[in-house]
Amino acid sequence: MTAEATRYVSWKDARPAVEGHEVEIVNALGIPWRAGQREHIRCPYPGHGGADDWRLTNKGRAICTCTGRQTDSVFDIAMKVEGLDEEQAKIRCVEIVGRTDLIRERSGEGQFQATDADSLLKARPERRDDTLPAAYLAHRLGIDADAVLMPATRAVGLKALAYFDPPKGKGTGKPIHVGDFPCAVFEQTDAQGRRHAHRIYVAPGGAGKADLGQAGNGTVRDRKKSAKRVGEESTAGRSVIWGDASRAPWGIVAEGIETAAAVAHAFQQEIQDGAAYVVAGINAVGVEAFEPWPETKRVTVAADRDEAVKISRPNPTRRGEGAARKFGIRNRERVAVAYALAGAPGTTTDWLDIHTTHGTAAVRAGILAAEAYTATDDELRTEAARICDQDELSRIASEYPLPHLEGLTLAYQRTKAGKVWVHQAVKVGDNVEMVPIASPFGVLARLRFADDDDAYGLRLVVQDMGGRRRGIDVDRAGFARQGAVDTRAMLLGAGLRAESDGEHVAVKCLKAADPTAEIAVVRRPGWHQGEAGTDPFFVCPDGQIVGASGDQVPELSVNARISAAVARGGSLQAWQAAVAAACSAPRCEHWIIGAIAGFCAPILSLCGLDTCGINLSGMTSGGKTTAQRLAVSAWSRAALDQRESLLQSARATANGVELMAARSNGTVLAMDELGHVNGKELGRIIYSLASGVGKTRMGADAQLRTSYTWSTFVVFSAEKSLEEKVRGDGGEWAGGMAVRVPDIDISGINRAVAQDVLDSIATVDRNYGHAGPAFVEALVAAGLHRQAQEIRRGIDKTARSIAGVEADGKHVRAAMPFAILDTAGRLAQRLRILPAEVDVARAVRWAWGRFGDSSDAVALDPEQLATINLRAWIAERWGSSIHPTVPDDDGRRSMRDALGWYDEDAVYIPTQRLVEAAGGALKEIEIGRALAAQGFIAKKHDASCLYVSYIPKIGRVKAYALSRKAFGRSDEDGLRFGVYAGGRA
Repeated sequence: MTAEATRYVSWKDARPAVEGHEVEIVNALGIPWRAGQREHIRCPYPGHGGADDWRLTNKGRAICTCTGRQTDSVFDIAMKVEGLDEEQAKIRCVEIVGRTDLIRERSGEGQFQATDADSLLKARPERRDDTLPAAYLAHRLGIDADAVLMPATRAVGLKALAYFDPPKGKGTGKPIHVGDFPCAVFEQTDAQGRRHAHRIYVAPGGAGKADLGQAGNGTVRDRKKSAKRVGEESTAGRSVIWGDASRAPWGIVAEGIETAAAVAHAFQQEIQDGAAYVVAGINAVGVEAFEPWPETKRVTVAADRDEAVKISRPNPTRRGEGAARKFGIRNRERVAVAYALAGAPGTTTDWLDIHTTHGTAAVRAGILAAEAYTATDDELRTEAARICDQDELSRIASEYPLPHLEGLTLAYQRTKAGKVWVHQAVKVGDNVEMVPIASPFGVLARLRFADDDDAYGLRLVVQDMGGRRRGIDVDRAGFARQGAVDTRAMLLGAGLRAESDGEHVAVKCLKAADPTAEIAVVRRPGWHQGEAGTDPFFVCPDGQIVGASGDQVPELSVNARISAAVARGGSLQAWQAAVAAACSAPRCEHWIIGAIAGFCAPILSLCGLDTCGINLSGMTSGGKTTAQRLAVSAWSRAALDQRESLLQSARATANGVELMAARSNGTVLAMDELGHVNGKELGRIIYSLASGVGKTRMGADAQLRTSYTWSTFVVFSAEKSLEEKVRGDGGEWAGGMAVRVPDIDISGINRAVAQDVLDSIATVDRNYGHAGPAFVEALVAAGLHRQAQEIRRGIDKTARSIAGVEADGKHVRAAMPFAILDTAGRLAQRLRILPAEVDVARAVRWAWGRFGDSSDAVALDPEQLATINLRAWIAERWGSSIHPTVPDDDGRRSMRDALGWYDEDAVYIPTQRLVEAAGGALKEIEIGRALAAQGFIAKKHDASCLYVSYIPKIGRVKAYALSRKAFGRSDEDGLRFGVYAGGRA
């Protein structure tokens, strides 16, 4: 029985169709909204109906108190108002705007399958049989499916995929449906990370190639097809990969997926050891076009031998050897190239044939005996001509697509030096000449910043000064600021070269650019809220997305991504071994704290807690920076000389700290050696980091710029405690600083750790960037990202437990960073990221004890702190600017620079000086009450007024009369200076 046809509209068609028709659509849905209306109306959503809550923004998106911080598209509105599902909502909206031509039909349940690479590789589960690729390769290699080494790139199987013959005649008709057959789909990629896919129609169960019969011209139908290409960009050179091509030094290139699978089977030990990777060029052109990864040092082409003479082809093509030599001539200056031809001379043989007839050892021996490539004079001349060929211009135009401009003609042409540049048509007299203005640049897509009120930007590509393709993301709003100076700076920084006003012409192009492709992006890593009703998802610093769902998963802006070399290295297992060594070192609890700190920010941010952290203080060479390296290595390489690393020197401006904090959102921010920072500035930095938002700044257009925001866990290191640093530089130490970044004094730790342990710990410099993403992946897999409130309640409970039963609110708040450490450490152990032998509870208790014993903790009792500060202030000024109320022995009364006075009973501090004298810890009235409660007020005006209005023998001065016994010196304190008779004995 044939299933009913289902109607659908693709998102690619639906979104542009409704753009600009939002008011028309909401009116048709029964919502009374006028174009340009600003006032709110009653919410039309069933189950809410809040008065004056709902409005449509000028971008055509609805906002209401019931949507939280999210906005609704017209599709969301239709779903909520009329109770439709997603597909029905798309159909309803396009019908309202009269675009019924966009509605398509799927002929039968589950039969429709798009054939672009992304759709094939993400086919619905019910359509897939992912055993097919392995089964097919096993059949071709003659081995068990379990023995097949599968590619590192994705491979999926489809139970049935339609096969079409081309249209008859001149190709203007519809493709002819031949039938549906099982299909293995192999993902392709290249060194730039661009993707494509290749289809192989296979027999049932993967037992060889499918029997597709003969085409109308009598030839056997081709069982292999490329995925449908999206856009005009060439896919040549994108290949199926076995192993880690981004790191392995040796690449082996073969023609065809099956042949490459045989080669990979022969060299699987080298692949698993990271010493080699295998590349499947789909055909000879793919071999020629393959570009090695930057880390590749040598390439061996495992070439097909095409030397057999046929009646229809008396002259052998030698296509495989030709492809190998073309690869050699094109890449000889980048890598060492060798090639090995399969089989004996005069035959047509590939390395799959060698595997089948002679076995794995013969494949290894033949490829290892490859001949080094040496270019001939003819090849050198041919290559020079090829560089000048028009194909190169077409490739550049495809990779760097120029936007269309109505009033400006731009095109890629060669300069006199042979370089491909953008040329502008300029009228010279009666002629039009093409003048070079800039190196290649292009616009790939428009960006929608999902975490910035859906502001628009552009994804650009620039050919850098090394000839590489470099992507950058720019804000469209930046075009209007100061002549787009920021945009021009980004273009030039990415490697754009320009003549005359070429960079200004580039900006003109960007202003007019209107690409059809749209990419949702976020500006910073960390947790982000998905579409309405979906779970939060996490963006790793290198751009990896964890836990996202929906049609359009946002990307991390390329400007915010950490490069691959800094983001990942080594393995999680090796990192865990290094952490286990650090945490097992006796009396090195601060290293345990450091290892745990790398997992705190995902928990802190998920629960909506304020940014906080710790400061590790103590003498140099105590392992403070090592603790920071352990924390940072969970997310990136911990290297102070790497600008992208999450470990940075504290030698930075306030603006620099804001940028570092935003880049560390949801991960960790480690700032080494606070000695570089002035104490007064440090106090401001602590409050700024804890606030989670940067300074509000005004642009040249008198508009407020978007501030940086963050939610992270901070790990400082310094030789002094924060209190000592702030006070030592003339700043005011306050309890708010102590509770946000408590100090952990590492005095007494083990400074004689065995060298073999230190060597083990040092391996985090080679094994990094795995633990943090793995922790978040495990968190999401366990569903804990949906339990933020439960986790927060657990943190609050732990904080109260750490602080003690009798603790007040300030101590509980100070315990929050320690509670976060405890919770993150236990979760990391539960999720098997942090080694089980790490004693998290002991390390947290030790850290809390060290904080409680530090001078920083005094700030948690502001009354005590104010009293201590007041005593110190009076003692420092006694006899210099705090004078007696009676004249000196010579009859003079000093009044110059007087900050206070004393008599036999009291020390008088003017009311306007009290806050300063108490260190700014409390307000004046609070200080007065604290002094009175301790019995330190010697005199007062009356019962309700804690100060006096008159100082004896001085005059009418409002001052606090403090007990001299408690704050002053007695006449007998110390010895007075005198002159004594004496001489040499």
